[in-house]
Amino acid sequence: VYIVYLRHNDGNVKKTFEEIEESHVSYIFSVKKFEEGARSSLLYSYKHSINGFAALLTADEASQLSDMEEVVMVIPSHERQYSLHTTRSWEFSGLDEELKPNQLNREDLLFKSQYGKDVIVGMMDSGTCFSF
Repeated sequence: VYIVYLRHNDGNVKKTFEEIEESHVSYIFSVKKFEEGARSSLLYSYKHSINGFAALLTADEASQLSDMEEVVMVIPSHERQYSLHTTRSWEFSGLDEELKPNQLNREDLLFKSQYGKDVIVGMMDSGTCFSF
């Protein structure tokens, strides 16, 4: 997976997401043999944070894209292994592991939220920083 960062384009503000996505497919198609291969390679189109897209590319295709005038850079996306940074989750969130449901009153947030049933709370920060 590569992230392709394109030059800023003021015209993108007025374009629909579909038009931007089609533009990104055309970039990929310029280095792939078949349009369907280009469409299936596009993983994500960025509109707000950066002007660019993420795509499944070979190293050669990424290199060809990086040679284009409109392309600022092509960044390989490395797989990362994420790990838990705390073993004291209950303490960290201010809850007591030994707290029993009958110890809560009906106005308690934990009681009202059904003790977090079907809720997953988490944060992942890869620490990746881009500088241009």
